[in-house]
Amino acid sequence: MQFLKSLLCLHGFDNRTRFFAICSAVYVVFIMIASAFTGIYFISIIILALFTTVLAFAHLRRLKDSQLKKKWLLAPNIIFALVSLIIIFSEQYGSYLLLVIPALCSAVLLTYPSANQRDFVLGYFGPVDMGEYKQETHQGKLAKFRIEPTLVSDNSMNFNSNEQTGLHTSEVNLNKDSLGNSTPNKQTDIGEMIRLKLIANKNAQRVIAIVIGIIILVVLASWLMNSINASNATILPNDVTQQAKSALPVVTREYPLVMPDNYTLYLSTHKGITLNWQADEVNETIIWSQLTTLGDESCQQISFNKGEPIRTLSVQVEGTEYYASFSPLDSKALIQALAFRGNFTLCGYDFSLKGSQAVLGKNKQYARWVDY
Repeated sequence: MQFLKSLLCLHGFDNRTRFFAICSAVYVVFIMIASAFTGIYFISIIILALFTTVLAFAHLRRLKDSQLKKKWLLAPNIIFALVSLIIIFSEQYGSYLLLVIPALCSAVLLTYPSANQRDFVLGYFGPVDMGEYKQETHQGKLAKFRIEPTLVSDNSMNFNSNEQTGLHTSEVNLNKDSLGNSTPNKQTDIGEMIRLKLIANKNAQRVIAIVIGIIILVVLASWLMNSINASNATILPNDVTQQAKSALPVVTREYPLVMPDNYTLYLSTHKGITLNWQADEVNETIIWSQLTTLGDESCQQISFNKGEPIRTLSVQVEGTEYYASFSPLDSKALIQALAFRGNFTLCGYDFSLKGSQAVLGKNKQYARWVDY
């Protein structure tokens, strides 16, 4: 509980290790949760608000520890919030690359060492009582330097006494270091060295700017490709669109002939055959068009139990009524197949042709195509 309180502390200090751990955890967990709750905006925004708050407090404590101006608090946290909103609402996996930008802003604070030596506990120093973690850490260090009693002679006792004294001195120095009372290290800090090199090196700054630019371009390109794919996906059997509808010729339906297995034949003014049957209601008006080659592939042709299949021109739906139109060039072959085959399949529906020859032979409009 005290550890959670320290994450939301305004008056404490965080060293670089703790700051890095908090930022890394926030970014990783946010990516996992945002991916899991894609499209659920309410939950995602609540999580974003919580993580942005944790990040803001961590940046504030790091700035105080480095004795830097608090205006630096704005850039990484505002950019993180904006990028996260883009990720949430765009629902594009490529958007996660944009998190590199706020991460780089936060990484600048890692190059600044602590301004003063403090008694950090798990990287934190402040009003929140972290004594329970400090006690466990201190006991663990002492256990490493525990000296077991031994039976030795007087001469060796003097040696051991000196050795123990030296070890005791080392332990005291260690404790002083852990309490922040030792003299500060005069060696050059690696983080500062990196920062100063980048500031002095304009080429390095250009490289960073180019990398950020490339990331933005990659994200924009991924959005564009996904948009193109989405627009192409809309031209599917479920939506075969006004393009296919307008491309179809106007077909008149005359001379209805009811066939034995609950389907009906129609004849157009151009002597083209249309098959009509009742099926499940669908939202589409055109589920196959030969002109656009778009739609349900099972409607591309009528298949008989033997012989060659015949291609359809189009298959339209009006409510629960399916209308499959065929070319006038195929009228004779289609009527012959309906008269002398055993069954056929069209758009996934199976029909029997038992008794069809007799029905066709009695109708003068269709009997002319029946050759015995």
